Amino acid sequence: MLFFSLRHLIGVCSLALLFFAVSCSPKKESITEYDMKRVLERFASARVQTGITSDVNTPAPSDQALFEEACEVYRLPTEKAKSYLKEKNPSLFESIYGN
Repeated sequence: MLFFSLRHLIGVCSLALLFFAVSCSPKKESITEYDMKRVLERFASARVQTGITSDVNTPAPSDQALFEEACEVYRLPTEKAKSYLKEKNPSLFESIYGN
């Protein structure tokens, strides 16, 4: 019984270390088309999800907040992602950030 508990504890600690290592990875320096595709997919999904689960008493997050959250998840520098979006898809950029 003690062996199983020790093995379980080692597994949990290994997963915690792995999570810590992944979450502390540095942000990317360059942004590829694939990176932006993933960010925009997450943004779209979060936008739909907030509409489905919205509450009258709680305001929904803005498009800007959802886009920046997606950038954080994929470790992209927000300013570089914004300029990439502005260059490649100006209409979506204006929809999210205004002018």
